[in-house]
Amino acid sequence: MSTINGVITQLLRDLKERAYPDADSDITVVLDSSFVSADQRPTFGYYFASHSHNRVFWLEDFNLACLSGECDGSMESSSCAETQYWKHCELFPNTLNITEVVIHELKTILVQASADRVTSKFSTSPYDGENISTMLELVNNIEPQSKSKDGRSAWTIAKFMLLYHIGILRSSYGQSDDYFDIEYCEPNSEPYRRSILMAILSPLMLKSAEIYAEELHSLRDNFSLARWRKFVNKVDISIRDSNLLATVLLSTSIGFLAIGSVDSKSADGSRSGAQIVIYCSVICSIGSIIIGLVIFKQYRAKGADTPARAITILKRIFRERYGLERLAVICSLPYVLLMWSLILFSIAFCDITFSRTDVATRTPVAVAISLVFVSVFGSLYTAGPPDKENKIMDPLKCSGWRMIGRQITGFIPAACRQLRKSDDPVQCADNQGDGDMEIGLKTH
Repeated sequence: MSTINGVITQLLRDLKERAYPDADSDITVVLDSSFVSADQRPTFGYYFASHSHNRVFWLEDFNLACLSGECDGSMESSSCAETQYWKHCELFPNTLNITEVVIHELKTILVQASADRVTSKFSTSPYDGENISTMLELVNNIEPQSKSKDGRSAWTIAKFMLLYHIGILRSSYGQSDDYFDIEYCEPNSEPYRRSILMAILSPLMLKSAEIYAEELHSLRDNFSLARWRKFVNKVDISIRDSNLLATVLLSTSIGFLAIGSVDSKSADGSRSGAQIVIYCSVICSIGSIIIGLVIFKQYRAKGADTPARAITILKRIFRERYGLERLAVICSLPYVLLMWSLILFSIAFCDITFSRTDVATRTPVAVAISLVFVSVFGSLYTAGPPDKENKIMDPLKCSGWRMIGRQITGFIPAACRQLRKSDDPVQCADNQGDGDMEIGLKTH
């Protein structure tokens, strides 16, 4: 104990001799002892924390390491020193005086972050509006107080201020290399280029795996927990929907096979092509359900949306060969198997309908199937690829078949508009709005 008192006395004497004229008296000294010498004599490390200037400092020249690993050294050392000060207050909250100035500063920071999140498409805040509102409510419940024994309110202030200053160091005061921009994507990052494996599997996977691969690739250079949770939630919803529809389709296929005329065998015991196709459809439905349950247990039940688990998964798939493609294929398998099950069932249904019925039955069925195909292709053409909105097609350069397709797919909506009552003010307003939108699209 006498050794520690001697060290503290020496530090305070040196501080009084070397301190600047404007040095304040509200200073905290922190000592750290360690035994590194052979004779087991203690060695002391120290730093001072100035509560008036919000800085940590030493009496000798010291190369201060920044708390933020993303800080490239372009920031002033005072910014890193202030960040270290709030880290000190987080570790030792009893040394912090909660003043009106500190509370007001933190309130203005949270209010600005909330306004930026609401008004800006690309916000520099890592938290959503609900979290920021919760932070602001907590700060509003804190009242000014001197150094207290519990330090709970002081710890809350120090924690929020530390997060804010680390964010400044990471984002260089909100410049183009902003770390916290959740939707930000580096302009120089290379787009996803599908591998040979993905090029081969893409037609069989109905391009579903390629969409997941592109989204996973974007997480390599622009990872955030919010984007990862959004991806996991999207996969989870897709699996749930696929399992539900696969269950319904499985019941339909089994019921279809229960019809005696459908699941009948020939004299030699062989099965028809339609029966074999339905069997394959049943297998695909069962596979979709099983794989969906396995993915749910493997990822969702083990907390795939937690930070530690997310980092572990992404590091592994980016390190392994074809790891990204394999995860994309796994995520899309329930949907793909469901679609192939539906396609196979439709083929078997059409085969039975057109091979075992008369002309009076085939005709309306053929018309219904044609209308469904036209509607499906019309919907696919209307939705188009992701970059379709960025491409404006000149009507004069459209091929004749494309113009015919547009006229066919647009006939039903146009006929419905003609049947509307023109004296309905709401519908007239809708028609006027559609015309204004059409004019705007043509003029831009």
